[in-house]
This record gives sequence, C-alpha cells and structure tokens, in this order.
Amino acid sequence: MISSRSITGLASESRTSSVKIINSQVSQVRYRRTLAYPFYSKAGNIPAVRRGKQTVFKRLMDEFLGPKNFKGDYYLNKYAYPNQDHTTNYIDPRSERGLTDIKPIVNSNETEAVSGDREDEAALGGVLTDSDGRGRERNPLQPFPMNNRCFTNVNVSLETKQQIVNDIVNLEMSSQEVAIKYGLKIQRIEAILKLDEIETRMTEQGTINQDMKKMAQVMYKMFPLYDPRRHKENLTEIPIPEKTLHSRFLTIAESEPFGPVDAAKEFDLEPASVTLQRLSEGGEHSSHALTGKGKKISNKTFIATMHEGDKSAFRFTDVKVGQVGYRYGKTLRDNKKDRKIGFDASGKMVYLLE
Repeated sequence: MISSRSITGLASESRTSSVKIINSQVSQVRYRRTLAYPFYSKAGNIPAVRRGKQTVFKRLMDEFLGPKNFKGDYYLNKYAYPNQDHTTNYIDPRSERGLTDIKPIVNSNETEAVSGDREDEAALGGVLTDSDGRGRERNPLQPFPMNNRCFTNVNVSLETKQQIVNDIVNLEMSSQEVAIKYGLKIQRIEAILKLDEIETRMTEQGTINQDMKKMAQVMYKMFPLYDPRRHKENLTEIPIPEKTLHSRFLTIAESEPFGPVDAAKEFDLEPASVTLQRLSEGGEHSSHALTGKGKKISNKTFIATMHEGDKSAFRFTDVKVGQVGYRYGKTLRDNKKDRKIGFDASGKMVYLLE
C-alpha cells in the first residue's frame, strides 16, 4: 500500500492514522488524540510522589482520596464516612465543579418563615442553586446522576414502627387498615411485626450485644426516614412475574381474539384482579386471618384405600412438621441440581415438586 507521510507526523508518537481514498489515490491522514483529563489538571504525566511511574489519573485519584490512617480509611475524605443525620452522602459532579451551592446563602433580613420554607423545600426535593442564579431540582435519594431510575430506599422510623405494632397488637387493627393509615404495603407491615417479635425475643434471651446495637444505630442513622407525604407506596401495585420478562411467541389466527387474560393463561398466570386480591388478603394479621382466628381448625384425616393383598390400612393426618418433616418427606428430585424452577403469583422463584 502506498502512503504519504509528513515530517511532523513522523515526529509525533501520540497521533493515530486512518486511510482515506481521494480520487483513486491513497493518502494517510493523522489525527491527534488527547486523553480526557479533568478540567483542573494539565495534560501529561505529573511527577510521581513515590517510586514508579504515576499517571495523571492515578495522581488525581490519590489527591481526591487523601491520606490513609492506620486502619486503611481515608479519614480526610468527605465521602469516606456515611452521614449520621438520616441524609445521603452521594457525590454530585456539579457541586464538585463549583457550579452549584448545596447551602444557598440566606440574607439576614429574611424572615423565619422564608427560611423554614427553604428548609422544607430542600428536604423534599433537594434544590440546588446554580452559580448563575437558576434553580435545579435534585433528588437526594438518587446515587447516580445519569440514572434517574435508581433510588435509595427509605427506612421506617422507630416511632412509626412502635405505632404500627401498637395498632395491630393492642388496638387489634387489621393489616389492611394499618397499610392505608401509614401508606405502607401489607408485606412491609407484616415484616415490621415479625422483626419486632424477633427483637423482643432476642432481648429477653440476652443475645443482643453492644456491637449489634452500635451497628443497628449506625445503619438506622445512615438511611433517610420514611415520610407518608413524599414516600407513600402504591398499595395496588402488582409485582411483575419473572415469566413475563422473557418474550414468548404464539401463532394465532388473524380473526382470533387475544387479550390480557389470554396472555396470562399463556404464561400460566392468574388474572391481575385475583393476584391483587390475594396480596391484599394475605398476611398473618389481615382481616381474613383475624375473622378465622377463633375457629378451631381440625386436622384433616383420611384412610387410604386398601387394595387386594394389603394387610393393613394407612391413616394420614395433616400436621405441621416443620423443616425436619419437609426434609424427610420431600421427593428425591429436590436434592438434584437440575430441579425444575417455577414462579408463584407474586413473581418469587420457587422449586416445583414433581
């Protein structure tokens, strides 16, 4: 291949070449490629502070992290430790570049009402003010600036948990009424009650040590708290079944009707109304469970059919046997690695019994 090279092109090592055909003549054109250095750095290698070669990116990373202590933590980095005031500590590129003010300057002559409104506004949406005076809404629960679909979950406060336990245990309210009152899903209400029961039992047994208390306290102060005004959950939301995440092709006639109910039957799913009813009626503390709590449920007992040659009859009674009974009563296929996998109405993966 014939190519023409310039003198400046031979002297430069940081250029890449590409071949272009102009009027049936082959020519080689070179372009200069530069690395995407940050705005506060200069191109090229910065002299290393320790032995060995250190690039610009490595040096800037070391400057951002700062020195280490004897534990290996970057104790001078403002993002090294989580906040302990129920707020997030995510990196905001605009604030790092000086384009935004996290805490806007408030004049001294402003009234307390205006300052209170600003605090409420910052707590609700996390308003950041640009350097040119314009405002920009920012969600403090969004960890990645470019991904507006990923948010940090909020934690229910201890006072709200105590109120939920008091409403169900002492006031004997159903989980449906409590879910509507606080704007939480029934599954979350049941989880709060179960965890409170476990914590009470562990406290009576004396199995909670100081390390567990310190860890729970740090984790509790690290996450934002649940606010019914902003974080109210959708009580009519149905989980997406795993089977519907994969495409399934079906050949039907052009005149044949095909609707959502037919699609649910094709995926072996029940209608959404039935699933929503089951989710709303489920739970140990639901209204349906409370109505049947006083009724004594007798164990179902039946005698198996005797065939010719049998010397004895077998009687079967439904009882709760726990994990031990399930381990000895399950089929052989449950011990295999290639056992069948299915999904229940809520979209949770379960192992099918053959």
